[in-house]
Amino acid sequence: MKKIKQIEPYFDSSELHSVNKTLKSTFITEGKKTELFENIIKKKINSKYVVSINNWTLGLYCCARVLNLKKDDEIIVPNLTFVSCVTSMLMANLKVKLCEIKPENYSLDLTHAKKLISKKTKAIMIVHLFGECSNITEIMNFAKKNNLMVIEDAAQSFCGKYKNKYLGTFGDVGGFSFYGNKTITTGEGGLATCSNIKYYKKFKMLKNYGRLEKGIYKHETIGYNFKFNDVAATIGIAQLAKLKMILKKKKFIDNFYRKNLINLKQIKFSKKNKNADPIYWFTAIQVKNKYALKKFLDTKNIETRDFFYPMHLQKCFKKDKNVIKKDSNFKISINLYKNGICLPSSVNLKKKQLVYIIDQIKNFYESRN
Repeated sequence: MKKIKQIEPYFDSSELHSVNKTLKSTFITEGKKTELFENIIKKKINSKYVVSINNWTLGLYCCARVLNLKKDDEIIVPNLTFVSCVTSMLMANLKVKLCEIKPENYSLDLTHAKKLISKKTKAIMIVHLFGECSNITEIMNFAKKNNLMVIEDAAQSFCGKYKNKYLGTFGDVGGFSFYGNKTITTGEGGLATCSNIKYYKKFKMLKNYGRLEKGIYKHETIGYNFKFNDVAATIGIAQLAKLKMILKKKKFIDNFYRKNLINLKQIKFSKKNKNADPIYWFTAIQVKNKYALKKFLDTKNIETRDFFYPMHLQKCFKKDKNVIKKDSNFKISINLYKNGICLPSSVNLKKKQLVYIIDQIKNFYESRN
């Protein structure tokens, strides 16, 4: 069996053809293709405003700036997430309070979050990890009760829904990543969402040297060059044309794994929420004998991936006083990392490959009985 990748983008000839046309147009920086890409997504997710950006890490940084969070303000961030959720907030001069998560869907543990609230706590970050849907209603109510602004990181959850509303549109600000391994990709890139015109203008100025329009050399505020480009947008438009198929295949893959592995006592899946319609970026599971299983699958040419390493254990934050680790031993985060693996989840997967992966997992555990 040829090596089965854990994740890879889905391309066909449409991306190559479209990029070739854009290159021949000689306009490859941010322009009409970027505007079209934004408008397609804006309509799809029913967001009042969207702003493309060159990557989602900088998108998160802009979210903090747009909300006018000040130096040493505190933001509550999940402990089990990708590192940029923390580094982007440090870049904005905030203090990050790490919060334990719920094991069933990786949502913020609000019991722990309550202990983290202080007079300096101004915001909270929702992360829909691996395409799961966080406990939106509870977190939004918690934020409202504690007068917190909400940054919603749906980097891994493009087109997931909760109560028929798209993830990434619940927070004061939010957005998505289009990195090379995401549900759709533009190579690098991201997109911010908001429903407030003031926030929208701030996003536009932050990404474009402190001005709302190109070609005007009067700058209202300090801004940077976080612009998108038409080559990336062209790839994105071609990807969006296949979106229905991609989302359908993502759901099929996760459901196929669940149907065929759910009865294995050594495996635990995330808990489904009747109000949620997630788009599983990865099928992420908890397993017994994780490292032995990973090693075995590797010998069978099946690539898997670890969960993210908990933020409170990251060497880069060990001595950083702006990353606050308190009121928890983060046992759940540690256990999820120790026992969690992500199965192959590419849209490119054929049914016979899925059957092969499932058979090999079953063979591994049967050999240990």
